[in-house]
Amino acid sequence: MKNVSSAALLSLALLVVCGAPITPLKAQSLTSAPQPSPEIASLAKALTGEWSLSVKFEPSASAPNGLTNKGEETWRRGPGGFTLLEEEHLRMPENGLFLLGILWWNTATNNLRAMECQNLLRYTCDVKGAQNDITMNWDGKQFVIDEMETAKSGKKSVWHEVWSDITPHSFTQTGEYGEPGGPRKRLFTIHATRVANSQIKNDQSQSNDAGSAPELQSLAMALKGNWSTTYEFAPGGISPTGGTGTGEENWRTGPGGYVLMEEEHVRAPSEETFLIAFHWWDKTTNSLRGMLCNNSGPAACDFNTYSNSSLNWDGKQLTIDMEFPQNGKKMIWHEVWSGITATSFTQIGEMGEVGGPLKRAVTIHGTKAR
Repeated sequence: MKNVSSAALLSLALLVVCGAPITPLKAQSLTSAPQPSPEIASLAKALTGEWSLSVKFEPSASAPNGLTNKGEETWRRGPGGFTLLEEEHLRMPENGLFLLGILWWNTATNNLRAMECQNLLRYTCDVKGAQNDITMNWDGKQFVIDEMETAKSGKKSVWHEVWSDITPHSFTQTGEYGEPGGPRKRLFTIHATRVANSQIKNDQSQSNDAGSAPELQSLAMALKGNWSTTYEFAPGGISPTGGTGTGEENWRTGPGGYVLMEEEHVRAPSEETFLIAFHWWDKTTNSLRGMLCNNSGPAACDFNTYSNSSLNWDGKQLTIDMEFPQNGKKMIWHEVWSGITATSFTQIGEMGEVGGPLKRAVTIHGTKAR
């Protein structure tokens, strides 16, 4: 992508999309569970893997002779295949670029959507741009991203990026910009070559997360790793009759450590759930922010989970509160990770009307996997 959550609001993602009523566990069978769209599956098949990058920047005022550099790009499917993640590291003369791209298919609008997170943005993840400014197209051969950008002066420009000549072993990636409807100027050309899995060092190990906010570093230090989970559903709310389930959580940092991801797979009595939650630090508000993606609802990633949630990490407990409407009422989901040690944690989800008492919905026990 161009150079330039809340999080696990419901770890099970069974609260579904904000604005929609909560779906009981028994309402959806495993055989009728949503499947990834053919479009995102096709794009994932074309690009999934690890790629070594050779980057050529065109001459500019700051670099009259142009520049050449190296980098790495990894594409991988998110939990269940409902999202596609691009993790990129480009070596730059002044600052390295660490970028996380999140792509998904919206079945309601029948189009690809995406959000970009990177270390050169003060707010880290560009939710506003993802909602209003990005259009994408995948025709089975070329992947194209167009993004409208507005300068402080109000002047608009278009960023145009294309992945082309995609084969199992290589692809070409170009970035151009210009005025809407006018000619575009080439900024860079990338030639990518596939490498063996795990041949490229993980971006988070390269950076040691040193560039991210101390608050996010602290949260990552507490939760990073693979966890086995057990679920106890209280009667009512999510599950009318209660029940138990099992699953896995993986917490890991994205490129450069600027985004903390929780990837979760839940096996409940009548439903299988996949989710990925993104947590980041917003320097413009000095706060922890997040967004949730799962296999429930028309859009795999729900912007309402960003705008209607608040997150807090005090060094011992992670708390997430999300407001949502249900049957004409204003409801709140309250989730807490507590008792966090090197080997275990407890995760509790409660819900109720805003301003009223909350009722326990689920208790999750996490054990660090060996």
